[in-house]
Amino acid sequence: MTKLYEVANDYARLLESDLPPEDIADTVEGIEGELTDKIEQLLSICKNELVYANALKEESRALSERAKVSESKISSIKAYIATSLTTVGKKTIRAGIHQVTVRAPSKSVDIIDANLLPTEFVEYETKIKPDTMAIKHLLESGKDIPGAKIKTGKPSLIIK
Repeated sequence: MTKLYEVANDYARLLESDLPPEDIADTVEGIEGELTDKIEQLLSICKNELVYANALKEESRALSERAKVSESKISSIKAYIATSLTTVGKKTIRAGIHQVTVRAPSKSVDIIDANLLPTEFVEYETKIKPDTMAIKHLLESGKDIPGAKIKTGKPSLIIK
């Protein structure tokens, strides 16, 4: 079975040949049909792979949700044990191969309004974001902008 690039190369060679168009018309038509068939086969593969990729993403989402439920259950059990130990006035207990200690809660800062904080307690970040659209328009109009150039991306395929 011939490959798409082989069919495309044969087609291009035939069109570039010095033979009169009426002499190669049937051959061009046959190669064009083969080219169309190859592309149709490859697009079918793309469609199947897209369905498979979406199914994997959905399964990943479902597994992630199940993991969150399991983690939540663990947190609830730990909180239940801590509350029970606190209720009976114990900080540490040995339960079979496990030893459990209730640790005092840690302290953290809750920022109510960052705008009211004194400046010595605020860190500033500066983010430089080039205006790529404006730069592109200027470069395309012939202007030279140091530190920027136009690059051509890969061709894209539109499938309808």
